[in-house]
Order: sequence, then structure tokens, then C-alpha cells
Amino acid sequence: MQRAAPTGIPGDTTVRDSLAWLPLDSVMSALLARPGYSVTRYEGAVVTFDALNAAFALAASAAQRAQVQREGQLVTTDSVIVYRDRVDSVQVAGNFQIMPGEGQPAIAGSGTAAYSLADREGVLTNARVTVEESGERWFIQSDIGKTALGDSTRGIASRFYGRGGSLTSCEDSIPDYHFRLREIKRTDGTLVARPAVMYVADIPVLWLPFVFQDIRPGRRSGVLPPRFGASDIVRNNPSYRRHVENVGYYWALSDYMDATTWADWRSGAGGDSLDPGWYRLNAEWKYTWSSRFLDGRLASSYQQQKDGANNMAVSWDHRQRLGRERNLTASINYVTSTQLQRQNAFNPAQAMATIRSSFTYADKIGPASLNLGGTRTQYPGRETIEQSLPTLSINTAPLDLASWLVWTPSFSFSETSTLHIDQPSTFMTRVRPGTNGQVLDTLDRNRYARSIQVGSPIELFGLNLANSIRITDTYLDYPELKTFYLEADSARRETRVFAETFKTEVDWNPSFSLPPLFQNRYKLTPSVSLVNVAGGPFWVRSDLSGGAWVHQNKRLVYGLSASPTVYGLWPGFGPFQRIRHAVSPTISFNFAPAAEINREYLAAMGRSYQVDRGALRQSAISLGMSQVFEAKVGGVLDSAATPDGQKLKLLSAQFTPLSYDFERARVAGRSLAGLTTENLGLRATSDLLPGFDLSMDYSLFQGSTQTDTADFKPFLTRVSSTFRISQRENPFSVITRLFGRAVPDQSPNPLAGDPAAGEQEQALARELAAQPVAGQAARGAQFVVPPVRGWEASFTFSTSKTRPPRGGTVIEFDPRIRCEPYRTLDQFAYEACLRAPTNEAAIQPTTGGAPFLLMPAQTSLAGNFNFELTQKWAAAWQTSYDFELHQFAQHVVSLQRDMHDFRAVFAFTKSPNGNFAFNFFIALKPQPDLKFDYSRATVRGQ
Repeated sequence: MQRAAPTGIPGDTTVRDSLAWLPLDSVMSALLARPGYSVTRYEGAVVTFDALNAAFALAASAAQRAQVQREGQLVTTDSVIVYRDRVDSVQVAGNFQIMPGEGQPAIAGSGTAAYSLADREGVLTNARVTVEESGERWFIQSDIGKTALGDSTRGIASRFYGRGGSLTSCEDSIPDYHFRLREIKRTDGTLVARPAVMYVADIPVLWLPFVFQDIRPGRRSGVLPPRFGASDIVRNNPSYRRHVENVGYYWALSDYMDATTWADWRSGAGGDSLDPGWYRLNAEWKYTWSSRFLDGRLASSYQQQKDGANNMAVSWDHRQRLGRERNLTASINYVTSTQLQRQNAFNPAQAMATIRSSFTYADKIGPASLNLGGTRTQYPGRETIEQSLPTLSINTAPLDLASWLVWTPSFSFSETSTLHIDQPSTFMTRVRPGTNGQVLDTLDRNRYARSIQVGSPIELFGLNLANSIRITDTYLDYPELKTFYLEADSARRETRVFAETFKTEVDWNPSFSLPPLFQNRYKLTPSVSLVNVAGGPFWVRSDLSGGAWVHQNKRLVYGLSASPTVYGLWPGFGPFQRIRHAVSPTISFNFAPAAEINREYLAAMGRSYQVDRGALRQSAISLGMSQVFEAKVGGVLDSAATPDGQKLKLLSAQFTPLSYDFERARVAGRSLAGLTTENLGLRATSDLLPGFDLSMDYSLFQGSTQTDTADFKPFLTRVSSTFRISQRENPFSVITRLFGRAVPDQSPNPLAGDPAAGEQEQALARELAAQPVAGQAARGAQFVVPPVRGWEASFTFSTSKTRPPRGGTVIEFDPRIRCEPYRTLDQFAYEACLRAPTNEAAIQPTTGGAPFLLMPAQTSLAGNFNFELTQKWAAAWQTSYDFELHQFAQHVVSLQRDMHDFRAVFAFTKSPNGNFAFNFFIALKPQPDLKFDYSRATVRGQ
């Protein structure tokens, strides 16, 4: 006998097992086992038999229910059941439950019911049916209902009819909301009712002519719910532009794939050159073949504007496991017009994100690991394309060739290119003869580079020999102005324009490390290296050498390094039992004899012999420093602290190493001339400020320390700081806990204990790095989901600026100067020009003497605020402010209300491209397609 899950009966406060039959005796067991009979079981507290009418009357009691079962059909009640055997019918009174069987949902009710076991149908009053759909439970209440089980042999499906009733997913005895229905029909696959009036509590808020719901399990083909706002039906002002999305169809092609196609449209009525109106056709195909370890999606969209401009976008994501150690992944994104892709985005992440493609093939061949891949990046609103294709790396685990010989070879190859470079240069345009006289043409500038690196480190009798060869080839396909020195003589300085420039480098730098000494205390490590005399590669050929190979000299450098850790203990105060100061210096000393320097090599690099110091004897010391102040705190900091207390990091500071060459200081006659480190960095963190991280970078010298003309002038080039504060983690809570006051845990981190929390944070950080350009994933959320409890805020401040060079040709990349021609012609074009990305690294020249690209200063502050206003209201705000342009770059504001069965969201977004969007929708949680959606999109103020 198959047992059903315990079910509750309306009006009964306890849950009873409706299939709890009395134990069978030997006679009953023998009767039930006889073949060829239809078995009818009945049970009750009092059983009355009418022999003339062949009827049983079963009466229930407080301890035992009355129930009848036949051919998988079961009827139970807490009152009376009358079973007439001649007509196979059951009449029920009280709080009853009917289980038709064959996987059909149970029907509960109160009052009376007449059910025919032969015809498998019945009429009920106050019937209640529970329907499972997409993981949600729907409750159908009908004043008068009729159920029919159907016949699978004749293709007749089970049905339920109701007249007058309600539909809700709220499990409360008095539901928060319900639909009042006049007529109801439910089959195995569908639920239809008409008409429907939606009530929130007892207030009618919505009328629908009918309700249709497909309740079949699994994926099904169907029409997509369109997305539009109330203003798209009835405009609330004459200048509003209608905007409709997601008009399409979904196909469930098979168990392994599906397809979706839809159209988006923005009205062209009242359009202008900034917003002419458009339509967009979209298609997406998804596939998953688990047995073949294969899944992915292919999507495409075509957008046509009323002014004739168009954009084709393609996205393809593919993941495939070809073997135990063999995997193939691909993420392809491509657009034909980055300008249209950027200006028609309403999500700030999509307006700023790069359009990135990548693929990776990974395999394991014996002891070697092979990785073959490539990347391609487009930038929104720009023509520049950066690609690295192909990239190949082969790495092996250490190979034990002998007991005294271990070899770890490696190989890597990469080919990169930057196409259609839009960074300013000396020659960005050219004048050429045309049919109508002189024609001004924009130069198409490209950069190509290849790199090969072969590593062959060897461990010989426990000694490490680092050995690698690197070959790079760079070609700049555009004119460049260079200042160089003939035969490396500073008196023979010349400036010329090269139609194209190139450089090929071959470098080999072996080093030999001896076993460390005094590992427990000083960690001394001696080393011997064979290094280049002048800065740069060993072999080189360039446009300045006429394509001829030249090389420099090498010399031995002897080194000794130490990395001890020194501790100091200090008495504590207040809540601190003791304070420890740990200093971890990294000290190294290098010595190299004087050497000759090749003047042909310097000439090929565009450097002067008179000011180069590479040939001097080297006697240099390098010092790096890391300091940590820690405090031992008693058990008051955390209820889970150990009896011995716990450590609290008061301050941690790390400095980049500084190098000083005594020989250079002696030759120059100036003490500061011996400082050869060009940049100094600092990073500081503290547990007293949770989430606080500060880093700073300084350029120490005006000019290169490889020459005798460098001046010591510290210049701040970068400041970056992050700070995170929340209801649980903030300076006040730390201080409060330090001094012994119990702080209740009111705001646990929503991601605490979640192993995917780090991945979610990394995904958020990568959001601006790449976004799909086509398919459902390309839509992006126009609002964020606030945290469940508490509040939290994070701030990121960054500023960067380039040190102005001294002398030479300088190209200032000031967007205000570059965009000035647009100010009087097109205000939007002027603002878009100002917001164009400028933080990409400049293209490095092949040799010295090329024009210097001075990038503009950038200072911005980004904030992310999530907070709970009340138990049901939550809000979030993401924004960033540009201190150089004195304006906000973007906003994402959302306000969310949790209404038990509904969710209401108010959202506002402002993208860097000038587009605005306001959304309001209230949606039913168990059925998100049932919603009221108001959306208003404003394209660049129109």
C-alpha cells in the first residue's frame, strides 16, 4: 500500500495520517490477496449497513476518521460517509478530503460532496485544490466544484470545474491577497478562470478578463511577456517617446536546447539627431548536453535607427569538457558599431564595460600543461581594438632527470596588436591630393608585437640556476617624430620623422643562487648573476640601427640578501594586554665591476653615451620594509575569543624597496645621485578601520636615474583608497567591544558563511571589465537588490596624474582642449567627448626620443550604499563623482518594498552616456510575469 504525506484538513488543528488503517488479521489479508476482485476498503468509528440498498454509513469519532478507498481513490472525513455499493457512489459531510489517485492533487472541502467512484467524478461545496507550479503552491477555493478524474485510455484528462471562488498563493488562513473568480477550470496542464478581480486584503486593485496559467512541469514553448510602462499606452506628456521591449516567443526545442526571439522598439515620433528612434531584433539559442559535458549560448541582435545607422551584436559562450584534463571555453562578443552600442545603453555597467572576447584551450600532455587562447577587446564609443591572438604556454612540473639534477622547462608565445589607435600623437591626420583639391584624412595607426620566452631553470645538487631567453618584436605602423643621437654622441642630436618604427630584442639573464645561510634568524642568500651593463635587452635591432643587430656587454653581479624579522614587545594599556611591533626588512647588497658599454648599442636605443651611467662600477644596497603593530586583546573583543585573548592589527605598512648605489653618488659628487629607485610606493591597512586600504605612489626623480641629469623631485602620481563600513563592522563597534560592552549582533553580513561571497565580490569588481552584448543576459538589471538586513557602505577614492617631462616633444591629452570644437556645434557630443576613456596606458615607443604623451589627471570617488530603512523597506545607491569634470558620472538608485507575497521596486539609473531610466514595478513573487510595470526611458534628455 502506498502511503501519502500527512495532510491537514480544513478546520482541524492537528495533522493526521489519512491512510492509517487498522492492522489486518489473517482473514482480511487472505481476502485482499484473492485475484480477480476489485477491493473496496472502508473504516470508521461506527459502521451501519443497509442490506436492502447495499449501503454503508461510516461515522467518524474524535479519535478516528471515516474513510473509503477503492482502486487508488480515497475519501476521508471527520463526519459521515455514505457508500452505496450498487451505484459505486460516496456521499460525504463535514470536513472532507478526496484523493482521486493517479498523481492527481487532493481536493479538500467542507459541507457536502457526492462522488461517483465508477464515473470518477463528483460535486463538492467549498472545495479547495492545491496546485504545484514552478516550485510554488497555488490554492484554488471554489464555492461549488465538480471534479472528473478522466480516462487515460480514451485521452480524457482530469478536470476540475468551479463556480464562484478564489485563487491565491498565500498560505495564511486569511490570505493577504487573492483573485476572486466567477468560473474556474483546471486540467492536467492548464488553469483557466474568468473574469478575475485581484484583491489586496479586501480592496479590489485589478480586473482581468481572464487568467490563464500553464501548470505543466518542465520547459514549454510560449509567448514572452512584453515589457512596457503605463506611459507607453497612454502618454502623460506630448514629448514622451514610447518604448516597448521583449515582444517575442520562446521555443523549447528539446531537452537539450531552446531558442528565444524578440523585438524591441523605440518610437521615432519627435525624434532628432541625438535620438532618432530605432528597432532591435534579437535571437538567442541555448544548449546543454550534460552527458557530453557541453553547454553554451549563442545570441545576436540587429539594431536599425531611423537615421540609417545600424549595429550588429553577436555573443557566444561555450564550455566543453573534452577529457579528464582537456577543456575548451570561449566567450565571444562583437559589435559593428561601438558608438551605437554605448549611446543606447541605459545600464551604467553596459555603457562603460569593455566588449571583450576570449577563448582558452587547456590540456595535459604527460607532465606538461598546455594552454592555448586569445583575447580581443573593443571599447564602447571608440574604434580602438586590442587583441592578443594567439597566446600559447607550455609548463611542466619539475623533471627529475637524475638524483642530483632537476629541470623545469617552460615555453610561452604571444602575439598582440592594437588597431585603430585613437590616442593623440604628433601625426594624427595627413593631407593628400584628392579630386576636389587637398583632403584631410585621419591616419589609421596600428601596433603589432610578438613575444617568445623559453625558461630552463635547473636545480643542480640543490643549487638553483635560473635561465631564460626572451625575444620580443614590436612594429608601429604609423609616422613618429623622434629625437636621437648619432653614434650616441650628445653633441650630434637630431630630430626626424620616421614613417614606421620597429624594434626586436633578445635578452638572456642567467642567475645562480646558493643555499641560504642562517635560515632561522637572518635568512642570508648569496647569489651570482650575469646581467647587462646598460639597461635594456642584450641584442637589439631597431629603426635607428638600420635593421642591423647590435649587442651590449654583460658582467657578473655578486649579491647577498637577508630577510630577518625583528620583534619588539611593549606593555599594554586599556583593553590591550600587550603590543607587538614586528619589523620585516628585506636587505640586499650587489657588487659588479666596471665594464665597457657599446656606443652602437646606445645609438640603436636612442640614448647618449655622455649621460649614461650603466658602465660604472656597481656597489648598491637595497632596502625594503614591512611593519606591523599588533595588540593582544582580552576575551572582550569577541564572545568566541580564546581565554588567552586574540590579536588585533593596529597598523600594517609596507614600502617598496629603495636602492642606493654608492659608486654613482661618488662619481656624481651628490649624495642623492646614488638613489636609483625611480618610484616609491606605500600601502597601509588597519583592523581599527574595517575594510580600510590606502596605497600611494610617488615618482622620486625628474628624469631617468640611468642618466646624470635626473633631479630628486618627489611627485605624487597615484592615491587609491577603499573604505567599507556596516552596522556590524565600523570603528564604533570595534571601540565598544574593546572596552567590554556587549554589542548585539543586529546585522549579520548577508554573505557571511557563504563560500561564494568572495566570488560575488569578484564578479562585481569584474562587472565593468566585460558585459555580454546580445541575448537576455545583455539586458542587465536597472536596479540592484538591497541586502536583507542591516546597512553597509563602501567608498573608493582614486586619483592619478602623470609627471610632466622635462624637455622633448610633449603631447598633452587634455580632453577640454581636444573637445573644444564640439562645444558650439553639439553639446551632447562635447559632453560625450569629455567622458571618453583616457586611462589606458600610452603606446610605448620602440626607442628613446619619441614624443611624450601627457595624460590628464583623473580624480574620482565611487560609493555604494545599501541600507534597511525598516523591516520591509530597503534602499541602495551606487554613484561616482568626477572631481576633474565636477559632475556625477552615474547613478543607480533603488527602493524596494517586501510585501510578503509581492515585491515593489522603484529604480532610477543615469548612465555615463547621458541616458536616464526610471522603473517602477510591483510583481507577484510566485508569478513574476503578473506585475504592474511602469518604465520611462530618456535618451540624452529626450
